[in-house]
Amino acid sequence: MDRILKASYGDPQQRQANLEAKQPHANAAQVEQAWRERRAANPRAELPTPPAGNGPFLWDPKNQGSAYGLYNAQREPRRGVKVEIRPGVFHEVDEPRGRAPAMGAAGASPGGGAAGGGARRGRPTSAPPGARGAGGPSPGRASPGPPPRAVVEMLPEVAALEERMRGALRRAAAVHIKERTVLLQAFAAVLGKRHVELGPRDKVTPDQFAAVWRRFGISLSSAHCAAFFDKYGRDARGCMPVLNFSDALVMGASRLDMAANDTVQRGAYVAGQPATHMGKILYPEAKKGVWPPSNWDPRLAERSAQLPDVRLSLEFVHGYDGHLATSPNIFYTASGEVVYNAAGLGVVYDKASHSQRFFLGHDDDRFFLGHDDDVLCLALHPLDRTTAATGQLGAQPCVLVWDSVSCKQLARINVDPFYRGVQALAFSPDGTRLAAITTDNSHSLHVWDWMRRTPLCEPRKSQPGAPPAVYGVMWSRFEPERLVTYGQNHIKFWKVPPDPRAGGGALAPVSEAGVYALGKTHTITAACFLRSGIVLSGNEAGCIGSWKGVRLMHETQAHAPGPPTRRPDGTPTFGGVRCLVLQNERTLLSGGADGVVRVWDVSGGDLGPMLKQFPMLMPNQVGTQAPPAVRGLDCAPDNPEMFVAGVASCDVWEVDKDPEVLVYGQQADLYGLATNPAFPHVYATCCDSDKVTVWSSATRKPVRIVSMGGLVARSCAFSPDGQQLAVGCGNGGVKVLEFHPTVRQVWWGKTFGSSVDELKYSPCGRFLAAGSHDQFIDIFDVSRAYARVCRCVGHSSTVRHLDWAADSSAIQSIDQAYEILYFDPRTGKQLKANQRDTLWAGWSCLLGFPVMGIWFPDSDGTDINSVHASPSGRYVLTADDLGRVRLLNFPCVVQGAPAHVYRGHCSHVMNVRWGSDETYAVSVGGKDRCVFQWRVVRQAPKQPQQMYVPWAQVDDKGLVWAEPPQQHQRAAAAAARGSPGPLAPPGGTPGRGGAAGQAAAGQQRAGSARRR
Repeated sequence: MDRILKASYGDPQQRQANLEAKQPHANAAQVEQAWRERRAANPRAELPTPPAGNGPFLWDPKNQGSAYGLYNAQREPRRGVKVEIRPGVFHEVDEPRGRAPAMGAAGASPGGGAAGGGARRGRPTSAPPGARGAGGPSPGRASPGPPPRAVVEMLPEVAALEERMRGALRRAAAVHIKERTVLLQAFAAVLGKRHVELGPRDKVTPDQFAAVWRRFGISLSSAHCAAFFDKYGRDARGCMPVLNFSDALVMGASRLDMAANDTVQRGAYVAGQPATHMGKILYPEAKKGVWPPSNWDPRLAERSAQLPDVRLSLEFVHGYDGHLATSPNIFYTASGEVVYNAAGLGVVYDKASHSQRFFLGHDDDRFFLGHDDDVLCLALHPLDRTTAATGQLGAQPCVLVWDSVSCKQLARINVDPFYRGVQALAFSPDGTRLAAITTDNSHSLHVWDWMRRTPLCEPRKSQPGAPPAVYGVMWSRFEPERLVTYGQNHIKFWKVPPDPRAGGGALAPVSEAGVYALGKTHTITAACFLRSGIVLSGNEAGCIGSWKGVRLMHETQAHAPGPPTRRPDGTPTFGGVRCLVLQNERTLLSGGADGVVRVWDVSGGDLGPMLKQFPMLMPNQVGTQAPPAVRGLDCAPDNPEMFVAGVASCDVWEVDKDPEVLVYGQQADLYGLATNPAFPHVYATCCDSDKVTVWSSATRKPVRIVSMGGLVARSCAFSPDGQQLAVGCGNGGVKVLEFHPTVRQVWWGKTFGSSVDELKYSPCGRFLAAGSHDQFIDIFDVSRAYARVCRCVGHSSTVRHLDWAADSSAIQSIDQAYEILYFDPRTGKQLKANQRDTLWAGWSCLLGFPVMGIWFPDSDGTDINSVHASPSGRYVLTADDLGRVRLLNFPCVVQGAPAHVYRGHCSHVMNVRWGSDETYAVSVGGKDRCVFQWRVVRQAPKQPQQMYVPWAQVDDKGLVWAEPPQQHQRAAAAAARGSPGPLAPPGGTPGRGGAAGQAAAGQQRAGSARRR
């Protein structure tokens, strides 16, 4: 150090001395040359150069030297080539043509000849230059003993012995002494050391290795010992490192294979490239890598890169927008059908056939899917009552005008993204203009000529506030220039006269705020114009107010306030009066949160006495269930005492003297979904309420609606026999119900502290697995009255999905940390062995090798919420945050795999499931509260085009030969040239027989030529 520092500080003498010290010694070249000559004269002929690479797994070349062995002999030898195996050698030997192989049953003979013969072997083709052939022993050492059999032949026996060894170690281990420690103690006893002193350089000979295992009652032959040494590697002296073998044995065969295969593929397979990688695969959505099965067929990746040969067709939607809509959104059409909006759809419901129509963009489909986001409002043309308009919010807000009969789009009016969305719509009295309220902070009023798709005025600010502060817009049917907008703590009266300066039908809207002359301001929830010019309004207290000019003149208590609820902005309030509909010039309909439709007399130009009332609950139901709060109301065109109502629980009712539910919905956000494995047409849904609904896909109606007694349901699962339904609750409990033939509670238990998000019965039906927000999975024994068997611990986040093995011996589960874990359901212990070859009873986990291609571009681990493979294992469905259901081939292992994409949900699609008979599928939206039932459509195989066979045309007089229509021109041209037609055989055109037929055919050709 002093020499270095002195030179660094500028001492010239020290610097010179340092430079001289770096000069090579004068005799260095001669010494190196002499060493090389001695090495060339005495080559190390005992063992050849080891193959390229780092040696066996866990081998440390720095501490353990060069590795020898047959660790790379896993490959199959080529046919017709003799493989010579000696200690440290793996060579392909050229055999003379016609000579039998020189390998005996037990291996090669010591002298290199055949077993029982003296013929000399050929020189190994893969031997290094200068190496001896296989004909005799090396000079200077004794002839080696018989070499061991090939590792390829010994692998099954070695694997069986390894399992015996692991079993012996497990039996010898104690509570505080692990298997590895037991094995190291045995090796240390043989080597005469303490087990804590063993290091990477401690090695054993084959005899010592056999002595170790005799301690555990396992006897090993010399061939077995040689096979172990070849597999795990040995040094130049033939000794095997102790720690290498111990760590590999305790690690297990499957994990050792994974660790030894150090080639890692990044991302799923790529379409058009060979899918032959059998090692670890890392892709962004999974925290840990995945492995293809040992019997992986790369041809399945080619199918994964193709579109499925089946499609989905939307058959029925259970639900109605009764929670997001703030303006009237359900109407009778001129034909008596019901039109309303649900999720991202416009729905036309036919009561007679209990079916629905929508728009898909072509004639044969029935569902209106022109929207790609939440549909918030709907309006119906007041004159023809067939033209409907729906408005949506989102990145591209728009208004779509469509025909409810043909479900064809008539017009599309795009709205600037600045306005965010369309909250309310209203047609003018003549139906030519369309008024809209958008969801910008000013809640602007827009008026369009929808046929010409042009605005009639600049957007006007109506009411500032966080949207939706304006609930609706209403156009007077008696005064075409009057409008009213209403909402939170305000009502505003508009006049829209023509703008004389602009012309061309332009309007000049002006507004005046309403004056609450009777007290403080309050929220207006409904409005209606009378012929007298008076405006009637409904409020949250259940009153109907009468406005003359812009002043509130008086209020009438019309309905009870109803149960407590919340405004769209979250403020606690009451339902009050949400619907006011002018049935005719003399009567008014009102619907309230008390579940009653009332008819009022307005013939005097103001609100008069009540004429009739239609309660929606039967007398025996009053007091036992909450009344349905009316959100939308309309009167049948041909029956003044029949009404259709949409309620806050997202049901559609027909109200008359005998009210009934036409379309059932869900009253809270939807999460749970399960299909019945024994009854294919049955499935169940549960939302964040105390109701669990069991549906029939055949009748498209509920089979059972079960009350949970105040518990909030979160997940559900059917037993394999289809008789019991397990329901996971938000408080951490699990309730098991028997729903067929009668509904009764089978078991109730609470083992978690938070929500149970996942439930699955084992295929054998004996166990029930429940995963929760507590990061645990509990296993219950069905045969012992659902006694808890064990608890599986290991997840670091909420358990999202789990699947059972086909033999019920294991479960796989994933959590929100994108981690896949495996557990033994009988002990609860985590399975550390690789499960790549486990056969699973079904697949609903988001992560894993078979589903690594489901992720679309720019997605992350949170974008897909649910996955379900079809019972046949050919297809897989996914539900994502973009409101889409995607259909792909299964397994899906190709990046960006093509999919059939189906829209309709306007919220995160939280769950999707196949029917057990694979004829239908079901998806549930979270916030849109809708259940979509999809029909699986099998694509008919393309039939080959039939060849035109003229002699197959038969009439009552026999066979008639005629030329195909597309060949008339060529036949006429041929006739004009005097040559036979393309289908005419040599010698003329046969007809019905004889010369008469030939003459008739000639006249026909001549006539054809003249006509052309």
